[in-house]
Amino acid sequence: MQRALAGHQASTTALADVDFTTFDTAELLAIQSEREQRARTHALIDHRIQAALMAQATPHEIGGKSWIDVLATRMRISRKEASRRVAAATELAPRYTVGGEVLDPELPACAQALLDGTISADHIAIISDTVKKVASYVNATELAEVEVDLVAAATRETPETLKAGAEKLLFLLNQDGDSPDLAAHRRGLRLGRQDADGYVHVEGWLDPETAAYVATINSVWARPGINNPDDPHPIHNPTPNPLDTPNTDDTADTAAPAAAAPDAADSVAADHQPESDASQQEREHAQAEAAARDTRTQPQRNHDALKVALRELLMSKRLGRHGGLPVTVVVSTTLSELESAAGIAITGSGIRMPMKDLIRLASHSFHYLTIYKHHTAEPLYMARTKRLATKAQRLLLYDRDRGCTRPGCTAAADHCQVHHAKTDWQHGGQTDAPDLGLSCGPDNRLVGLGWTTSVDPDTGRIRWYPPPLMNTGQDTVNHHFRPEELLAPPDAADDG
Repeated sequence: MQRALAGHQASTTALADVDFTTFDTAELLAIQSEREQRARTHALIDHRIQAALMAQATPHEIGGKSWIDVLATRMRISRKEASRRVAAATELAPRYTVGGEVLDPELPACAQALLDGTISADHIAIISDTVKKVASYVNATELAEVEVDLVAAATRETPETLKAGAEKLLFLLNQDGDSPDLAAHRRGLRLGRQDADGYVHVEGWLDPETAAYVATINSVWARPGINNPDDPHPIHNPTPNPLDTPNTDDTADTAAPAAAAPDAADSVAADHQPESDASQQEREHAQAEAAARDTRTQPQRNHDALKVALRELLMSKRLGRHGGLPVTVVVSTTLSELESAAGIAITGSGIRMPMKDLIRLASHSFHYLTIYKHHTAEPLYMARTKRLATKAQRLLLYDRDRGCTRPGCTAAADHCQVHHAKTDWQHGGQTDAPDLGLSCGPDNRLVGLGWTTSVDPDTGRIRWYPPPLMNTGQDTVNHHFRPEELLAPPDAADDG
């Protein structure tokens, strides 16, 4: 193995020193094709290595939450790529029984074609997905034939063409389609990652009930002139609320019962006086002027209406508690940024928020204010009297850590637990604010798998130290929620 790796390194080094401009077009294309074929073969070798590793050890023995976690940490690759490699090792590498017997891969035809370098990872992803779906309609022998046929097509066609053929195959096997219950099979809402401009792409399907709710809200709150954030004199919601103001017919219908209960009638009359003609004309005129000023598109008005509806729900205080805090938006910023109305704040869910948006949000908010180096009425030091962090401690950690403190983890503060970072609770740790840190549930449990944590005495940041098999010299501080530190010199970034 060492001789093979050394030879591979020598050939790679030699190729890296080649001046490829000395080759003509045909030669470059031939070299490129051969390199692609070799890369596919090398990928299968990597899958076999991963499969052998998974057969003789567990992620917990190494110090990881899962094989995805082990690969992402050791190789410094994305969790998506790590997930792809683990799945590929399961499908394309030999399988091993408890007794040591070697079995064929789950997709033997794909494995052989990848070894030959005739198909790519994109081809295999399409074949794998198709085989899983076809398994519901055919027996094992027919399923193997489907794989062989698709592999044969993949050696001649692009992934796009192969996908079209696979979709036609699935249609022929299932011409009646799946259950007509779209709400059960297609409903879902997906929030993408936040772009550099701060916007988040949303996609998904709404079931009929949810669509009815959204459409009803849009029919009122997304009208021109209503809830326009750019209007200097905005009309936030229709006024008066038609549900609170009975019309003349409603008044006539309830007149007789009200006479039998004069006190109740007086109360209704006081709270729900019919709107006068002059007031109604004035309101309609104001809404017409607001509509004339409104330059938003319908999708923009729909967006603003949804924002107002969600804000009203948060302000209702009916969402309970999560992580020891009322369900609300927790935002972290600095006093200088707030005073200058410039900069970027961070929410507990990891969303970056421009200062102008934070100021607008603050006009509707119930505030929690954390001021350092000053005393507050809420305790931050609980020692051994309390294991769970207090509300004040959680808010402080929301601001200091912003999310899970384990390097490489992207879980925002809303999805984290409070971890006794200086000394674990079971070993005498104290519930004092400086000794605590945020960590997601899976990472919190890594402490029992060989990981250790400490609190940096100079910065207060949490450091994570991996067990030997997970230690590749990686950083011990998570910079994901403070990416600006990556732009600083290594020593300065390490200091937080």
